[in-house]
Amino acid sequence: MTTQTSMPIQALRNSVRLSDPHTLAALGAAGTPLLGLADGDRPITLPATAEHALVATGAGGGTTTLLRTLTAQALALGASVDLIDPGGTGHHWARDLPGVRYLSRIAAIHDHLLVSVASLQDGTSSWDGGWPGRRVMVIEHLGTVAYGLREYWSQTRPETQLDEAPGVEALGVLLASGPAFGIQVFAGNPRVGLPGLGAVPVAQVFPTRVLALGGAALWQRVAPEAWAVPPSSLVPGRMHLVASQQVTAFQALYLSDAEARAFARGVIEPGAPQ
Repeated sequence: MTTQTSMPIQALRNSVRLSDPHTLAALGAAGTPLLGLADGDRPITLPATAEHALVATGAGGGTTTLLRTLTAQALALGASVDLIDPGGTGHHWARDLPGVRYLSRIAAIHDHLLVSVASLQDGTSSWDGGWPGRRVMVIEHLGTVAYGLREYWSQTRPETQLDEAPGVEALGVLLASGPAFGIQVFAGNPRVGLPGLGAVPVAQVFPTRVLALGGAALWQRVAPEAWAVPPSSLVPGRMHLVASQQVTAFQALYLSDAEARAFARGVIEPGAPQ
């Protein structure tokens, strides 16, 4: 059973921006992407390991915004990024950045996933567990991607008798095995189960989960071990982290498109005054 450690809503800041001194101090000391600040300006960060992270929110809860914030920091820390943005509407800010492979068409996403699995062990032997050399796969709308991959395969290979689309199977392999090879997934909002993994519990694949603006159904799907659903807040960026058998309320770091581009390119350095 997960321990509830969420602090009262009034104990948290109403915004966490790059221009805030407390934010810059947290960024400078983190060494891994900063999710935001909890009570008392306590930094809430991703683990330094390559475990996957899931952001699951109700409509308008900030999934795209938090994925942008995490992606920019991963790039600044030296990781390369495969940004899977179906439809090409969520992450224009990253299209031409160094170190980013931007994929918005399902056909290209399908091919890329298959190539990624086929070469899973290529070039990973020297990965030392840090951010340089790590490959982060950012997937906006995980459920939409899985649906698109199934539709693509049914329309382009209708004669096959496969039980599952190869692109979905490849995604499942990356989710299951990627961290051991320095491949980390930041994903947003799966609609139902995890693609290619059947009934595997979400917590087993995504030890780090962030939820916001979601009711009991979302919590039951993503964090069923939480013994009570924390109240939602209308404050933009107010979220809950579920990790290590704890639920912690925090105010998410907000980066605009321009700030994310600048941070990813090193124009804005962690801990540097603005």
